[in-house]
Amino acid sequence: MSLDKSTYRPGETARLHLAARYAGKALITVTAGGLIEMKTVDVPASGTTIDLQVGESWGAGAYVTASLYRPMNVAAARNPARSLGLSWLAVDNSDRTLGVSFKTPDIATPGTELVLPVTVTGLEAGQAARVTVAADQPPDPSDWYFGQRRLAAEMRDLYGRLINGLEGSRGTLRSGGDGPGLSINGAPETEQPVSLFSGIVTVDADGKAEISFDLPPFNGTLRLMAMAWSANAVGQGTADLIVRDPVVLTSSLPRFLAPGDSSRLRLDITNLDGPAGGWSLEVRTAGPVAAGDDGQNNFSLGAGDRYATEIPITATGAGDGIVTVSLIHDDGMEITRSWDLPVRAAQPPVTRRNLQTLAGREDGKGGRLILTSDLAAEFVPGTSRISLTVSRGLFADLPGLLTSLDRYPYGCAEQTTSRALPLLYANQVAREAGLGDDDELRQRIEDAIARVLLYQGSNGSFGLWGPGGNDLWLDAYVTDFLGRARAQGYKVPGIAFAQALDRLENGISYINDIDGGQNIAYALYVLARNARASIGDLRYYVDSRLEEFKTPLAKAQLGGALAQMGDNKRAAIALRAAFTALVEPTERYTARGDYGSRLRDGAALLTIAAEAKTDFAMAPVTRLVEKIRAGATYTSTQENAWLLLAAYGLMDADDGLELIVDGLDHRGRLGRVFTGESLADAPVEIENADQTEVRTIVTVTGVPLTPEPPRSNGLTITRDYFTLDGMPVDLATVTQNQRFAVVIEVEEDNNWPSRLIVADYLPAGFEIENPRLVGGEEAGAFNWIGEISQPSHTEFRDDRFVASFEKSDGEGLYRVAYIVRAVSPGVFALPPALAEDMYRPGIEARTALGRIEVVGASSR
Repeated sequence: MSLDKSTYRPGETARLHLAARYAGKALITVTAGGLIEMKTVDVPASGTTIDLQVGESWGAGAYVTASLYRPMNVAAARNPARSLGLSWLAVDNSDRTLGVSFKTPDIATPGTELVLPVTVTGLEAGQAARVTVAADQPPDPSDWYFGQRRLAAEMRDLYGRLINGLEGSRGTLRSGGDGPGLSINGAPETEQPVSLFSGIVTVDADGKAEISFDLPPFNGTLRLMAMAWSANAVGQGTADLIVRDPVVLTSSLPRFLAPGDSSRLRLDITNLDGPAGGWSLEVRTAGPVAAGDDGQNNFSLGAGDRYATEIPITATGAGDGIVTVSLIHDDGMEITRSWDLPVRAAQPPVTRRNLQTLAGREDGKGGRLILTSDLAAEFVPGTSRISLTVSRGLFADLPGLLTSLDRYPYGCAEQTTSRALPLLYANQVAREAGLGDDDELRQRIEDAIARVLLYQGSNGSFGLWGPGGNDLWLDAYVTDFLGRARAQGYKVPGIAFAQALDRLENGISYINDIDGGQNIAYALYVLARNARASIGDLRYYVDSRLEEFKTPLAKAQLGGALAQMGDNKRAAIALRAAFTALVEPTERYTARGDYGSRLRDGAALLTIAAEAKTDFAMAPVTRLVEKIRAGATYTSTQENAWLLLAAYGLMDADDGLELIVDGLDHRGRLGRVFTGESLADAPVEIENADQTEVRTIVTVTGVPLTPEPPRSNGLTITRDYFTLDGMPVDLATVTQNQRFAVVIEVEEDNNWPSRLIVADYLPAGFEIENPRLVGGEEAGAFNWIGEISQPSHTEFRDDRFVASFEKSDGEGLYRVAYIVRAVSPGVFALPPALAEDMYRPGIEARTALGRIEVVGASSR
């Protein structure tokens, strides 16, 4: 099929030519979202031409199809045949297309205001129009509105199912044409693009508008694009704009540093349009970085000359550093550029907890506590966080728990939910912990909702690291969060939430055996909170099969579900059974698939019981949970999240608490977060003004000045570096641009189900080049590495490689590999490689902290 023109205006006649392989009868259709026209024509073997009248209603165009049929001829030993043809007939919409043009300077200067005149043509007299301008990838509204549409019609017939009358076999179909090709996803961007946007601007009666941008410090070419529209027309225009200084500064700097690292800022200076003569460099730093003097800060540049220098840079602490360079000519001309240089700790933080009781007021005086910077003396400057809680209720460090959750660096569905769920309730505590104001906290929750919905599959279930899974407990946990967020006015898409609830109902219906009951209980609890649980099932489980629900949390969730349905009597029975199971556990908590522990179950029991409002006694549970927490060295995201929810539910116990903080009266529970630096400037004094004693928790977290030794508790980890052909490498001194294969092995001592995280933090002078290698037949030149494990999730960031593994049973031996390149000269910390069970945080391993030097590549 072919058309005689590329486009047609409404009212014109399109001539469609059919080139046939045989004579027959053709069915011609015209479709544009629906059937417009259909006709039957006879087609000779030599082909034919058909006239089509282009209509006003065809919009951007229409598809023309032809189906040519030839009947069977037994005498000629000829089978029936059918041929199909398809062509797009485009309608000329030039009268509904606007022209957009820019008036740009030859060269724009970074850091200045760019005034950009824009002209829109093609408007009717007096017609209103609007324009929007951006420095980004240009869209094409003309193609969107007037371009070729996807074929929406379906063609169905039985011709392809006819039986071969000569051989008794079914006919075959052959196809060809412009099918889609393969696509390749490129690597993620390594530089943040410049993106400027004008907003919507109304053009004047002459189709003109003036738009201004504040250009950032950028040297290069910007693609400007504009999109214009009126009531019945659209258009777009693009232009390239060169943005550069008269003298261009190009920098090379490590992406980050660690405390104690030393490297350099390399500057390449090119005089394109600047004045000739003497120039000087001034280097200033802010934050935990310091710049040295290379002795070459004064030099001469002629027109077109280039000059290179390297400024020594040292990291003195941890935090966000800034390096600013000013290039100054003898006549006073100045060009200034700044670069962010984050300083990241070279090893994970450690936590110290101090519990203290402040006596009640007697003779006008109560117990006192003074917080000073001595609490942070053992930590690297800039890494310490000191959280304080004073309470009579649940003895839990609310701001410390929130900051711990916020600091956890991984983002699976469970961890994202655990970080956001407490923020639904503990807004005031979160603000005191320095996690943001109301708008920022709301944005955190909205971001968490959006993230977990990315993990939802088509059946409503949630995967740990990707869409969909087969974990009913995780489905219930995420759906619980989404339901609570909806109840507080957050936008959760109705269809997604309904699918999540349907998934819980379907999951319960397919369970034939209680099998510990964790999945059933949580699913019923969430369904009850959303008025979709069967009260008959709940009563049956509590009356007849409560002992088959093995964990305290499962029993508590049955009680919470019954309380939601109004059966407080049975709810109290289930809650008391949960407490009994918590006091006297009948099994070790080592092989659980519900992300839980005895501490998590106790905190969740308190949360559910506080919501249920039955006659269940809370005080014994509170003291037991505090006892379990006191014996725990580490806590998981699950434990922290439920402890926060429990503490929030019991906050009314602190309503009458009276304190004096730095001489000012304070009422109620006290929760604050400080840094070692803030306490150095202003120590904090707390006095108990209450008649009864109160308890304080001071939690200090930071990176120790003295490196932590290698450790192995339930896990063993090794990390080795090799050349690309498999030879071992000593990393004490390496050369810039060398590449290495990093091979990490982790062995688990136990054969219980586990969810492990393996994280390898990079030296500041290294960058990941190939984030993941494979073993076996796919390894190619790297087959010397051997067998490689398949992680459930991998990440590669500027400063680390991360792999996650999920194991249901069997031997726990994991092996991963990736390639790095030494890119920046300097002396850097070699951080440890870490492995941990995410839900048994005491099960962990780490290698030793080391040092590495990257020397500059030799000249060739």
